[in-house]
Amino acid sequence: MPAPRLRPVILGTDLGVYSIARSFHEAYGVRSTVVANSPRGPINDSRIIDAVFTGQGSSEERIVQALLDVAAAHPGEQHLLTVNAEHEIDLVRRHRAVLAERYVVPFADDDVLAAAGDKVELDRICRRLGIPVPASRSVDLAGAGAPGWAPPALDLTFPVVLKPAVSAEHLLMSYPGKKKVYSAADPAEAAAVLGRIAAAGYRDVVVVQELVPGDDTWGRTVTCYVDRTGRVTMMASGQLILGLHAPTMLGNSATILTVPQPELAEQAAAILRELRFTGFANFDIKVDPRDGRGRFLDLNPRIGRPNYYVNVAGRNPARAVVEDYCPDVAASGGRPGPGGDPAAAAHQHVGVYSYLPWSLVRRYVPDPALRQRLAQVRRTEGFAHPLDYPADRNLRRRRYRALSTLNLVRDFRRYYPRPTETGF
Repeated sequence: MPAPRLRPVILGTDLGVYSIARSFHEAYGVRSTVVANSPRGPINDSRIIDAVFTGQGSSEERIVQALLDVAAAHPGEQHLLTVNAEHEIDLVRRHRAVLAERYVVPFADDDVLAAAGDKVELDRICRRLGIPVPASRSVDLAGAGAPGWAPPALDLTFPVVLKPAVSAEHLLMSYPGKKKVYSAADPAEAAAVLGRIAAAGYRDVVVVQELVPGDDTWGRTVTCYVDRTGRVTMMASGQLILGLHAPTMLGNSATILTVPQPELAEQAAAILRELRFTGFANFDIKVDPRDGRGRFLDLNPRIGRPNYYVNVAGRNPARAVVEDYCPDVAASGGRPGPGGDPAAAAHQHVGVYSYLPWSLVRRYVPDPALRQRLAQVRRTEGFAHPLDYPADRNLRRRRYRALSTLNLVRDFRRYYPRPTETGF
């Protein structure tokens, strides 16, 4: 019997969604079906994507029905569901039973996903394992609506960073001055931020961490895939060069140098073992210039928006999940991808993932040696832009990429005109 044809189905419309579709096309030559509310630049006019739009403001039930309709329209194919946002992971958790009847759903158990997405739980695990994290406090806003409520005093060294512990809930909220991550220079500013989040109706925990100094280039990233047996079968890592700085995009990496981070990779694998995690995971880490140690900031129970950097590092994440859940497809899908474990991260390809122009990036790299290294990689390898796929080029996509780049440059001029010693 021939292997069933693979049909990746992805929720969303952003750069990360297109990158996932590109990985599947590069690995297996298949088009992905993208289910989304409405059209958006990264997925528009693509030869590797079939788009299904549910309408702006679609309910969960409408989205789930659209997914079931896609599966029903293509019987006999292997439908593999992929999501890459916290609120979409929650949607899959709530509707897993019905989706699993038609789809391969390559996610950890619900309780594991919930724990992995909780920043408070990451802090507990890291401390238990002896993995460095910033000093932090958890502020529960459950009672923030009660008369006389006031933000608590914080016995931390300022400045600090504030971020909702359960980011899926906060992501869907809208209020003036909203940011993905906040910073506060003193207790009064921290109290004001907590009050603003509480006034918007958020009633969960906000994690307050002492700010790790250093500009963006002190950031690190590690991305893993853990198969159903608990084995790390794909791992890649890199040094952040420049992240986005628009308020709702803080924390998103835009330029990454794909260099090995073996110690951080080992620590990431240990955290995932402790959680009994399976599937894709991405870690945000920052090296503290004061002692040279990497402090773990976030665990995202998904592959992450800048996931194409994994391909630049020499791994293809699509192969990892297909080899785990669809072995018949994998066996008929061409050459096997390189395996990965914490040690394998030391042997990855060195390149640069970036959707920002070099003329902008080099202005934000204060270290001359690092700037020279990036320039050399650019000369020999070029910068890998996730939307610049030779098999998917046309005039409309080229025009969108140019306009998107122009808007990003404008955002830097507005929100982050020059590098700072903190990245804020």
